[in-house]
Amino acid sequence: MFDTLPVAIYTCDHQGYVTSYNKAAVDLWGREPELGKDLWCGSWKIFWPDGRPMSLDECPMARTLKEGVALVGEEILISCPDGLLKNVLPSPVPLFDHSGRLTGAINTLMDVTAQRLGEKKQAMLAAIIEHSEDAIVSKTLNGDITSWNQGAEKLFGYTEQEMLGKHISILIPKDRMAEEDLIIERVKSDKSIAHFETIRITKDGLEVPISLTVSPIRDGKGRIIGASKIARDISVQKLSEAQLQKLYEDIQALNSKKDEFIGMASHELKTPVTSIDAFLQLVQRSQLLEQRDKELVSKARTQVGRLTSLIADLLDVTKIQTGKMAYTFTGFDFTGVLKEVIEVMQQNHPSHQISLYSDIDMLHVFADKQRIEQVVINLISNAIRYAPNTHEMVIRQSVNDQYLKLSVQDFGPGIDPSEQAEIFSRFYQVKRSNGNASGLGIGLYISREIVDRHQGRIWVESTPGEGATFSFELPLMRETKII
Repeated sequence: MFDTLPVAIYTCDHQGYVTSYNKAAVDLWGREPELGKDLWCGSWKIFWPDGRPMSLDECPMARTLKEGVALVGEEILISCPDGLLKNVLPSPVPLFDHSGRLTGAINTLMDVTAQRLGEKKQAMLAAIIEHSEDAIVSKTLNGDITSWNQGAEKLFGYTEQEMLGKHISILIPKDRMAEEDLIIERVKSDKSIAHFETIRITKDGLEVPISLTVSPIRDGKGRIIGASKIARDISVQKLSEAQLQKLYEDIQALNSKKDEFIGMASHELKTPVTSIDAFLQLVQRSQLLEQRDKELVSKARTQVGRLTSLIADLLDVTKIQTGKMAYTFTGFDFTGVLKEVIEVMQQNHPSHQISLYSDIDMLHVFADKQRIEQVVINLISNAIRYAPNTHEMVIRQSVNDQYLKLSVQDFGPGIDPSEQAEIFSRFYQVKRSNGNASGLGIGLYISREIVDRHQGRIWVESTPGEGATFSFELPLMRETKII
């Protein structure tokens, strides 16, 4: 019977030698003592509660045998042979014969390791809760407050004494009382609430925005008996969000005014530029001009043409930003349009050799002819502008069952990889080798918009020093015919 008891028990004679022990004692010590040889106890090593080594003659059993009195409540630490430390509460009691002579003692050892570990964790948790910057509050399922930390006092202005036992509704605005019912229902259903943004009222009557996290509280049997709430003040975050929103709205307003100005200025410029070109045409036709003057007028008209193209691009940017860029989809021969564009560009830039590689004689597509032609012109113009020291350009046209693909390859300085992702952005300017930017950065932006509206895609492939290839694909629609 002695050996089957779940509590560790052992005995010693009046000299302190261990005379008996049960299985629970062996499990506690991690070893079996030698009867008649081990003194005072069977522990491998003994320590005071603060970790200092304890000599055998200072252990509770030794003191009981020396003093002839029972010792109660003096906790010790023991070390097993494998190094495991355990908190033990011994209760040694002296044994006497009928004549009152001390014959030995019996000691009961209670393993309180788990209890002490739990107490440490509880103390640590309590310290964390008490000194947390967040408000941490616990309440019953009826809403009565049962704990209130310093963070809650700092956030809401109430002391712990003022709030314990009070109902949580004291913090809730009248128009948000229904939130508490929903929270309690979720807690009762064993569900947590994470980062719920709401409003609560301070002692001074101020409304403060908070982020609320709620979790169920259980008793020792696992039953839900309440809820813990962690409230974080998000006033600064909300203020920052409001400021960012206002900044965004201000930027949008400025962008709108900018686009409006660009559109208005472009419209105002379009008429006089058209008039200038008309007057130059009249002058160019005059029979009185000498050859040198005719060349100057021709150059002037070329520059007016560039200005006209720039104004048209600026107008297109405004239309894109305001969603007013119109498209007219019709059927036309894409190959024919491509050849016409190449012919015109070749005439205007005789210093460049533009080569077309395509085995397609006719390719009827369904798209906006003017806009697709605009994309092709823009890609060829860029290849000439950004590769001025080369005299060759290759254009490839191909088609498969789903897409038409056109590529324009130059042999210029190429584009740095860091710029390739941004090159189709509005007003993005590619840096030249001398560090200067070129162009207004709107041609490729417009081209991407046009290709996107045709449900296609446009991209660039380039290795610095080896040129660049700009390509776009357009999906072949049911109206498309290949000959």
